[in-house]
Amino acid sequence: MANIMTLRGAVLSKYKTIGEFSEAIGWKRNKSSRILNGIQTPSADEIEEITKCLGINTAEDFMQLFLHR
Repeated sequence: MANIMTLRGAVLSKYKTIGEFSEAIGWKRNKSSRILNGIQTPSADEIEEITKCLGINTAEDFMQLFLHR
């Protein structure tokens, strides 16, 4: 399960708004908002898309965002 506050912080540190992130990743804003607010759990494919969009390249960074509680 994603650490929502860390994931949200990572997204908003790279993109100024959820809308900007949504445009970059190719999702509707509603979907991005649900994931970043912890309402919807991202699928494995969605996690892969998020990591690519955020430029996450290391296992440590991935674990901090998606496996740390």
